[in-house]
Amino acid sequence: MIFKKIEQAGKRLLVRVLGLFLRQERLGHSDVDLARISKILVIRQDDRIGNLILTTPLLSALRRHFPQARVWYLASKTFHTLFSNSSLVDRILVAKKRQYIFHPLSLVLFIKRIKREKFDLTIDASDENNFSLNNSFLVYLSGARYRIGYQKPKSHLFLNLEIPAPRVNKHASEMHLDLLRYLVGDFRSDGLTIEVDPDKKAEANDYLKANGVENTDFLVGMHLGGRGTKRWPTKSFQELADRVTESFGAKVIFFWGPEETRIVEKIRASGSSQIVSRLFDLPTLSALIARCNLFVSPDTGAMHLSVAVGTPTLALFLDSDPVKFGPQGEVHRIVRTSDGKISVEAVKSVFQEMVESKVVTRT
Repeated sequence: MIFKKIEQAGKRLLVRVLGLFLRQERLGHSDVDLARISKILVIRQDDRIGNLILTTPLLSALRRHFPQARVWYLASKTFHTLFSNSSLVDRILVAKKRQYIFHPLSLVLFIKRIKREKFDLTIDASDENNFSLNNSFLVYLSGARYRIGYQKPKSHLFLNLEIPAPRVNKHASEMHLDLLRYLVGDFRSDGLTIEVDPDKKAEANDYLKANGVENTDFLVGMHLGGRGTKRWPTKSFQELADRVTESFGAKVIFFWGPEETRIVEKIRASGSSQIVSRLFDLPTLSALIARCNLFVSPDTGAMHLSVAVGTPTLALFLDSDPVKFGPQGEVHRIVRTSDGKISVEAVKSVFQEMVESKVVTRT
């Protein structure tokens, strides 16, 4: 906590200092020559996998509107493998933030690497309502002819194309797309998209078979995670798993992240009959979730990943905005609450409706 406060104070001081020196030329729509854009950099280097997945509609749209351009993505070391086999991205730049703190020279070399690529367009894909110094500074240092993002306090120091954030509440993926719409006009979103590596698909099938899951089994994935008040109680997940196993003949696999280690240890110690996964790399996790017939999760990165690989998703929104972050599409469902509580019965009821309406395909 102390380190975080020191970091925030240092960033505020740095912004003040930069304000004394940085002056950006203001550009408008008419100043942008779309025909000259042949190399594009998208920057989203925070450590939340869901935020990266929410930028995939933007990547799809860039492919469609700039077929001649090479698209690069600057992501954090933690989750950059998400795009390792993606046709949406040509190259990946990996930001190693912790390393830069202790080895500033590595940051200098990283910045030189970015500048050497001579990008035509750099897109600040950070949240439209929150200023990110890390993102903004990297956008500026890219040296791109056009540097576009949402208008926020101090963003004028780093961007030369600032777009006012819409006043209406929109899905987060649409907010990213609106930056591109400013340049090329209106278009429809392709939705979240993550491609599954065929080799990882085979690996996932082998893992499931070793745990008693055949190709014809009705497999339900459940993610135990969630930050703070977004988390659904573990006992509720266990009860739901028992009910769907009994009522639908399903097999259930619990997924989790490093923050759920203690929870998983307790489940394993309890002798649960459900499969408790091990921790997987992102490409393998994508393949496992893609194999599930239905996925149940609070508002987590895994929920977005499930939507992106095409698995019908039942999303539990206990303390976040389903309009901005909820899954979109006819095969998905949302259970939301105003008091931070969702009953097992309510989730089972929606689960049953999904099965009976045939949005869930039984293998």
